[in-house]
Amino acid sequence: MHSGNLLLPGARKIHPILVLLQLIVDGSIFTFMRIKILLGLLLFVAFPAVLLVAQEDKEETIEDSIQYKWEQFYVNLGMFLTTIQSDIGLVGSESGAGININLEDAFGLSTSTFAFRGDAAYNFGSKRRSHVRVGYFGLIRNSTKVLESEIKIGDEVYPIGTELSSGYDLHIIRGLYDYAYYQDERISLALSAGLYVLPMNFSISTSNVIDESAKVIAPLPVFGMRNSFFITPKFQLKQNLEVLYVKTEGFRGSITDVNLYIEYNPFKHLGFGLGYNSFNYNFTVSNSDTPWEFEGSLKTGFSGFLLYGKYYF
Repeated sequence: MHSGNLLLPGARKIHPILVLLQLIVDGSIFTFMRIKILLGLLLFVAFPAVLLVAQEDKEETIEDSIQYKWEQFYVNLGMFLTTIQSDIGLVGSESGAGININLEDAFGLSTSTFAFRGDAAYNFGSKRRSHVRVGYFGLIRNSTKVLESEIKIGDEVYPIGTELSSGYDLHIIRGLYDYAYYQDERISLALSAGLYVLPMNFSISTSNVIDESAKVIAPLPVFGMRNSFFITPKFQLKQNLEVLYVKTEGFRGSITDVNLYIEYNPFKHLGFGLGYNSFNYNFTVSNSDTPWEFEGSLKTGFSGFLLYGKYYF
């Protein structure tokens, strides 16, 4: 008798990654938000392999080498087409009980939208290894819906037939510092740290001026990495990943933010870019005495494609 792993006759070995993917598809963890996280992470993992292959295949000339130059400053402005899923749980002020609801299903908020997005960065230092990034993204949604079923939120009950107006505003303000621990004329690999400020507001009201609202402003520290690679002097691949998980008394929160870009810079100071972004956050506040002005849970995930123009020097 042999010890260790056994294979039945005719069976074949299966790669562990394929087993993991099969478990995700077959199991109960197959959800919209996990699909986006999985896609973003797979793209992120594949990115370094693309860099190595491209670098090996590219036979650069002396003329090309001279043209590879890391920009000192850039501003990106564009439109973001995104799909969204949001869940919220509010705790009643008197009973202490609440309910978890999906905002898109319950209140008719749009599941996809166009939104403005802007980013800017400045490289400094003798070799431009230090990198400061700031960015803004705003997602504003409003809807009016006649309820087809009774909804209870906190201590308020909204009966069937109620015309309910709702709104969910989310703004993401990023401020990050990167340092390139490895950088040559074509590759830059950096570690990052910074803050995400997330002003959000959820509100519902009726013609009887019944109102429930939740306001959150969350300055949270994040850590991550940023990679950039010149395919040619005019084409560049970029990626960055920021994450957070924190648990304190009365609060638990997590953030995952994955960004992938390809840029084309045909002119001296002007360029264009196409990007993909997957963003997810999950906050739970269990103490109303915290500065969050909110008690309950918020979970939002969105992903989509960004088309932008770029000014740089």
